[in-house]
Amino acid sequence: MVAAIVILFLVGGFIADGGLAALTWRGAVLGLVLFLLIRPVVGWAVQMRGLATGKERVVIAVFGIRGVGSFFYLAYALGEADFAAPTRELWAVVTFTVLLSVLVHGVAATPVTARLDRSSPDR
Repeated sequence: MVAAIVILFLVGGFIADGGLAALTWRGAVLGLVLFLLIRPVVGWAVQMRGLATGKERVVIAVFGIRGVGSFFYLAYALGEADFAAPTRELWAVVTFTVLLSVLVHGVAATPVTARLDRSSPDR
């Protein structure tokens, strides 16, 4: 948890220092598609054999795993392979996507989970 807080603090510094300047409209669309479509669909699919109810699956799929790990994955990938896209643009896309996730989920998580708890018969 402390590591995630430190990383988010560093991400804030990166953004304040112009880290999103390399973000193109295509990168922003990719970030939106990852956040709004791909992650929820994959999150739903991996739960098909789980014990969660339909509403719980939706909430888990939409909120998913936090995106802070994406920074580690990108850093590793950049160290292992060459990419056609410029490195700064890749960092900007990942940062934008994580920022979007942190903002939307930060606002929505408490009311959504409270509503889910109220609608659950066993709680």
